[in-house]
Amino acid sequence: METDIPLRDVMVREVVKGDRDLTVMEAAKLMKKYDVDSIVVLNNDEPVGIVTQGDIIRELVSKDITPSTVKLKDIMTRNLITASPNDRLSDIAKKMATEKIRKIPVIEDGKLVGIVADVDIISVSAEMNTILEELIEMNVEREILGKESEGEGMGQGICEKCGSFSNDLVLSGGMMVCETCKEEMEMGAE
Repeated sequence: METDIPLRDVMVREVVKGDRDLTVMEAAKLMKKYDVDSIVVLNNDEPVGIVTQGDIIRELVSKDITPSTVKLKDIMTRNLITASPNDRLSDIAKKMATEKIRKIPVIEDGKLVGIVADVDIISVSAEMNTILEELIEMNVEREILGKESEGEGMGQGICEKCGSFSNDLVLSGGMMVCETCKEEMEMGAE
Protein backbone atom coordinates (compact mmCIF):
# COMPACT_ATOMS: atom_id res chain seq x y z
CA MET A 1 0.00 0.00 0.00
CA GLU A 2 1.26 3.49 -0.81
CA THR A 3 2.31 4.89 2.54
CA ASP A 4 2.46 8.62 1.80
CA ILE A 5 -1.17 9.11 0.81
CA PRO A 6 -2.62 11.83 3.05
CA LEU A 7 -6.01 11.13 4.61
CA ARG A 8 -7.47 14.12 2.79
CA ASP A 9 -7.21 12.05 -0.43
CA VAL A 10 -9.12 9.12 1.05
CA MET A 11 -11.51 10.49 3.67
CA VAL A 12 -15.23 10.83 3.16
CA ARG A 13 -16.06 14.52 3.50
CA GLU A 14 -19.79 14.23 4.06
CA VAL A 15 -20.06 13.00 7.64
CA VAL A 16 -23.35 12.20 9.36
CA LYS A 17 -23.30 13.98 12.68
CA GLY A 18 -25.67 14.77 15.50
CA ASP A 19 -25.79 16.72 18.72
CA ARG A 20 -25.07 14.77 21.90
CA ASP A 21 -28.66 15.37 23.06
CA LEU A 22 -30.13 13.74 19.95
CA THR A 23 -32.05 10.56 20.76
CA VAL A 24 -30.75 7.27 19.47
CA MET A 25 -34.01 6.91 17.53
CA GLU A 26 -33.37 10.21 15.70
CA ALA A 27 -29.76 9.23 15.10
CA ALA A 28 -30.79 5.83 13.72
CA LYS A 29 -33.14 7.57 11.28
CA LEU A 30 -30.28 9.79 10.08
CA MET A 31 -28.01 6.77 9.71
CA LYS A 32 -30.67 4.98 7.67
CA LYS A 33 -31.38 8.07 5.54
CA TYR A 34 -27.71 8.48 4.60
CA ASP A 35 -26.98 4.73 4.52
CA VAL A 36 -24.14 4.84 7.04
CA ASP A 37 -23.34 2.74 10.09
CA SER A 38 -22.14 5.48 12.43
CA ILE A 39 -22.80 9.03 13.53
CA VAL A 40 -20.24 11.47 14.95
CA VAL A 41 -21.50 13.12 18.13
CA LEU A 42 -21.03 16.87 18.51
CA ASN A 43 -21.14 19.28 21.43
CA ASN A 44 -21.28 22.89 20.20
CA ASP A 45 -20.03 21.72 16.77
CA GLU A 46 -17.01 20.03 18.38
CA PRO A 47 -16.68 16.24 17.89
CA VAL A 48 -16.88 14.52 21.28
CA GLY A 49 -17.84 10.94 20.44
CA ILE A 50 -19.10 8.41 17.95
CA VAL A 51 -22.03 6.00 17.94
CA THR A 52 -22.10 2.98 15.64
CA GLN A 53 -24.75 0.42 14.79
CA GLY A 54 -22.84 -1.98 17.01
CA ASP A 55 -23.18 0.43 19.95
CA ILE A 56 -26.94 0.65 19.37
CA ILE A 57 -27.29 -3.14 19.24
CA ARG A 58 -25.03 -3.70 22.27
CA GLU A 59 -26.45 -0.93 24.46
CA LEU A 60 -30.13 -0.84 23.49
CA VAL A 61 -31.41 -3.70 21.37
CA SER A 62 -29.76 -6.45 23.41
CA LYS A 63 -31.16 -4.89 26.61
CA ASP A 64 -34.61 -4.16 25.15
CA ILE A 65 -34.28 -0.42 25.79
CA THR A 66 -36.39 1.96 23.71
CA PRO A 67 -34.16 4.10 21.43
CA SER A 68 -36.32 7.19 21.81
CA THR A 69 -35.56 7.27 25.56
CA VAL A 70 -31.75 7.33 25.23
CA LYS A 71 -29.54 10.20 24.11
CA LEU A 72 -26.37 9.81 22.03
CA LYS A 73 -24.28 11.14 24.94
CA ASP A 74 -25.41 8.13 26.99
CA ILE A 75 -24.02 5.46 24.65
CA MET A 76 -21.34 7.25 22.60
CA THR A 77 -17.74 6.14 22.60
CA ARG A 78 -15.88 8.89 24.43
CA ASN A 79 -12.17 9.66 24.22
CA LEU A 80 -12.59 9.99 20.49
CA ILE A 81 -9.56 8.91 18.50
CA THR A 82 -9.13 11.36 15.64
CA ALA A 83 -6.77 12.11 12.79
CA SER A 84 -5.64 15.09 10.75
CA PRO A 85 -6.21 15.40 6.98
CA ASN A 86 -2.41 15.44 6.57
CA ASP A 87 -1.82 12.19 8.47
CA ARG A 88 -0.40 9.37 6.38
CA LEU A 89 -2.81 6.60 5.48
CA SER A 90 -0.43 3.87 6.63
CA ASP A 91 -0.07 5.47 10.08
CA ILE A 92 -3.84 5.68 10.50
CA ALA A 93 -4.30 2.07 9.32
CA LYS A 94 -1.82 0.97 12.01
CA LYS A 95 -3.58 3.11 14.63
CA MET A 96 -6.96 1.61 13.71
CA ALA A 97 -5.56 -1.91 14.00
CA THR A 98 -3.87 -1.17 17.33
CA GLU A 99 -6.95 0.50 18.81
CA LYS A 100 -9.33 -2.06 17.23
CA ILE A 101 -11.53 0.63 15.69
CA ARG A 102 -13.10 0.79 12.25
CA LYS A 103 -13.64 4.54 11.83
CA ILE A 104 -11.64 7.65 12.64
CA PRO A 105 -13.10 11.16 12.41
CA VAL A 106 -10.78 13.62 10.66
CA ILE A 107 -10.37 16.95 12.44
CA GLU A 108 -8.79 20.17 11.17
CA ASP A 109 -8.62 23.33 13.27
CA GLY A 110 -11.00 21.77 15.80
CA LYS A 111 -13.66 21.12 13.15
CA LEU A 112 -14.89 17.82 11.75
CA VAL A 113 -13.87 17.72 8.07
CA GLY A 114 -14.23 14.03 7.24
CA ILE A 115 -14.12 10.43 8.36
CA VAL A 116 -12.02 7.45 7.33
CA ALA A 117 -13.26 3.88 7.65
CA ASP A 118 -11.40 0.61 7.39
CA VAL A 119 -13.21 -0.08 4.11
CA ASP A 120 -11.78 3.15 2.65
CA ILE A 121 -8.27 1.95 3.48
CA ILE A 122 -8.98 -1.54 2.13
CA SER A 123 -10.33 0.00 -1.09
CA VAL A 124 -7.17 2.09 -1.61
CA SER A 125 -4.98 -0.88 -0.74
CA ALA A 126 -6.82 -3.15 -3.17
CA GLU A 127 -6.57 -0.54 -5.93
CA MET A 128 -2.82 -0.11 -5.33
CA ASN A 129 -2.32 -3.88 -5.38
CA THR A 130 -4.13 -4.13 -8.72
CA ILE A 131 -1.93 -1.40 -10.19
CA LEU A 132 1.21 -3.05 -8.83
CA GLU A 133 0.17 -6.43 -10.28
CA GLU A 134 -0.34 -4.85 -13.70
CA LEU A 135 3.06 -3.13 -13.56
CA ILE A 136 4.77 -6.35 -12.54
CA GLU A 137 3.07 -8.26 -15.35
CA MET A 138 4.12 -5.62 -17.89
CA ASN A 139 7.72 -5.73 -16.71
CA VAL A 140 7.83 -9.54 -16.69
CA GLU A 141 6.34 -9.69 -20.19
CA ARG A 142 8.83 -7.08 -21.43
CA GLU A 143 11.75 -8.99 -19.87
CA ILE A 144 10.58 -12.27 -21.38
CA LEU A 145 10.08 -10.65 -24.77
CA GLY A 146 13.44 -8.91 -24.49
CA LYS A 147 15.31 -12.11 -23.76
CA GLU A 148 13.55 -14.18 -26.38
CA SER A 149 13.14 -11.75 -29.22
CA GLU A 150 15.44 -8.72 -29.09
CA GLY A 151 15.32 -7.25 -32.58
CA GLU A 152 12.49 -9.47 -33.83
CA GLY A 153 9.28 -7.99 -35.26
CA MET A 154 6.40 -7.81 -32.79
CA GLY A 155 3.51 -6.53 -34.95
CA GLN A 156 1.71 -3.23 -35.09
CA GLY A 157 1.32 -0.53 -32.44
CA ILE A 158 2.66 2.80 -31.23
CA CYS A 159 6.42 3.36 -31.21
CA GLU A 160 7.59 4.03 -27.65
CA LYS A 161 10.31 6.40 -28.91
CA CYS A 162 8.65 8.64 -31.51
CA GLY A 163 4.98 7.95 -30.72
CA SER A 164 3.97 7.16 -34.30
CA PHE A 165 1.93 4.17 -35.41
CA SER A 166 3.86 1.35 -37.10
CA ASN A 167 2.79 -1.92 -38.71
CA ASP A 168 6.13 -3.46 -37.79
CA LEU A 169 7.33 -2.70 -34.26
CA VAL A 170 10.50 -4.34 -33.00
CA LEU A 171 11.94 -4.69 -29.53
CA SER A 172 15.15 -2.71 -29.24
CA GLY A 173 16.85 -1.54 -26.05
CA GLY A 174 13.90 -2.76 -24.02
CA MET A 175 11.45 -0.57 -25.97
CA MET A 176 8.91 -1.35 -28.69
CA VAL A 177 10.02 0.91 -31.56
CA CYS A 178 9.46 1.42 -35.28
CA GLU A 179 12.18 0.41 -37.75
CA THR A 180 13.33 4.04 -38.18
CA CYS A 181 13.82 4.57 -34.44
CA LYS A 182 15.55 1.20 -34.18
CA GLU A 183 18.05 2.25 -36.80
CA GLU A 184 18.56 5.64 -35.09
CA MET A 185 19.15 3.92 -31.77
CA GLU A 186 21.67 1.54 -33.33
CA MET A 187 23.49 4.43 -35.03
CA GLY A 188 23.57 6.38 -31.77
CA ALA A 189 25.08 3.39 -29.97
CA GLU A 190 28.00 3.13 -32.41
